[in-house]
Amino acid sequence: MSNQTSRTRRRFLHLTGVSALTGLAGCGGGGGDGNGGETETAMGDGETETAMGDGETETTMGDGETTAASDEVPEEYVTATSLGGTQRDPDGLSSKESVNYQSEPNEGNQCSGCQFYIEDKNGDGMGACAIVEGLIAPDAWCASYVAYEG
Repeated sequence: MSNQTSRTRRRFLHLTGVSALTGLAGCGGGGGDGNGGETETAMGDGETETAMGDGETETTMGDGETTAASDEVPEEYVTATSLGGTQRDPDGLSSKESVNYQSEPNEGNQCSGCQFYIEDKNGDGMGACAIVEGLIAPDAWCASYVAYEG
């Protein structure tokens, strides 16, 4: 990959991450869990990934640019099975935007009652979904909601 292509790709990823975080900034809340610890991991090409104490991940590029990715699911969710028995396929997920993901229930329906919901596995209060990307709040809702009859 040429240096120019690499820089263009990095810039695109940076802008995409910033745009996503800007849209979610009002939904995140300000409550902290008291864990201010950070863990840094060298990723190669001068990049460093920092795992923040609040579950967010920050990547510093070799050229000093910083991107954030707060919606990646922890390892235990990547191919987990939902309440209804659907296994999560990381390559076949819909975006939150495409399913009209909302942070609040809709007419009493919420993700924790959906057959595609994957319950909290690490004690952070968030789950995942077998068909939608990213972390999923148990009291959220999306257009893919199907009541769990279990």
